Amino acid sequence: MRDKIYSIALAAVFVILMIWCPTAYFLDKADIVKLPENKNIKVPAKVYDGGGGFNALLNSIEKGKANLENIYSNCLPMYEKITVFMLDSQRYMNDSLLNTVYSVGGSRPRTFADILLNNPGLAKYNELGELKVKYKAKRIGTDGQNKVWAFTEEGKPFSEGWTDKTLLADEAELRRRIDTQTTIVNRIANANKDVNFYVFCGARFQETKVFGEIIKNIPIMRNEFSTYDLMMEFFSKLDMTAIKAYDYFDIDTLDKRLERILKTDHHEAAQGAYSIYCDVINMMAKDSPVLGAPREATFDIIPGVELHGSHVWNYGYTEITDVWWYYKIDLPEHTMFENINGRQKTARNLDKYLAGHFSKDTFADHYYNFYPHIGNVTYTTNNTGRNLLILGDSYTWSTSELISSHFDHTYVTLWTNGPFQYNAFIKEHNITDVLILQVGDRLLYNIQNDTQLDKVITD
Repeated sequence: MRDKIYSIALAAVFVILMIWCPTAYFLDKADIVKLPENKNIKVPAKVYDGGGGFNALLNSIEKGKANLENIYSNCLPMYEKITVFMLDSQRYMNDSLLNTVYSVGGSRPRTFADILLNNPGLAKYNELGELKVKYKAKRIGTDGQNKVWAFTEEGKPFSEGWTDKTLLADEAELRRRIDTQTTIVNRIANANKDVNFYVFCGARFQETKVFGEIIKNIPIMRNEFSTYDLMMEFFSKLDMTAIKAYDYFDIDTLDKRLERILKTDHHEAAQGAYSIYCDVINMMAKDSPVLGAPREATFDIIPGVELHGSHVWNYGYTEITDVWWYYKIDLPEHTMFENINGRQKTARNLDKYLAGHFSKDTFADHYYNFYPHIGNVTYTTNNTGRNLLILGDSYTWSTSELISSHFDHTYVTLWTNGPFQYNAFIKEHNITDVLILQVGDRLLYNIQNDTQLDKVITD
């Protein structure tokens, strides 16, 4: 009997690992079934720099290992529920049960982390020069490129705060990466001077001065730093004889950061998407007045949507929750085609979300699910004579439909698309304007080695 149970258990493990997980992964990719949004994003543990076939082979092996981890960490049955249960149990043991047992004598035991976390830093005065505010922080986790932190005002629970990341790389490594990135951007910009070329950086909060002011007196963040000066160094190395203009995401105060970026995710909220759209159009319209002014928008919340985003889903952290804002804006008639498999898209999934038809999974990726992943857009009633090419990443999902409303045709190539024949595409589609739009750590430092700007072929 014992051998029979063992054989059944072994067979079940074999079926799950060798048949169910790979099959579920490919069925999900083909949109035949929909798996829960576990979103365990695995990147290669090692990256071998330099050219040559041997380094390329080693990098392929590392990518293959990361892909296998993705399959088995995202497709195991009940993975999310088991992970959340284990993390909740751990918190209960550490924060509730043990503290109750040890507090019989009348005092709650203090840990070393308590001593550090209860020495908050002093933030800079706000935009109006009013009273200073004290903040505290705690580290949620660490991935291959970042430390993840939760912040809140002193005296308030972390549930009323927000999360952000700081880069693990030191300044010397980041400067080396900036040199590489600016060389690539300048190469692309100089490849075709018949088009107007623009750069927009989706700055993270670490790329602001106020971030440095907030963290400078928080003891557990004494080794962290603002990367604002590094972003400015990136811009200073751009070839402005080939680039018309550059700009970056305006989150220069904490109020703007909290309004414009999701509290648990690196992506922009609806207000942030609108801010990027306005800044991009205002930047480009200086050279092409026919583009006009940004359209007006209003904002509202979709009831019932709770987001625990990219900053926290790998750690099962649910103490901070985002609500889901959306913008309301009147756009001219247009047709959109999704970048993935060229399927036609009609709009954001707004009607579905308003009707309550959205994933209720704890770590559902609403940013991914809500916005269209646009490959090309045609505004049929426009007659501007301007066609736009965007070299982008996921920051374009919430913004490209808006930006493209000022052009006749817009094409978006993403960081996942691989090699791209730049000049041939410009000629074939009569491109007049090119915009690089990527999140800060990808554009400035290629921190995950996936920007793919180096795959833009200009020969």
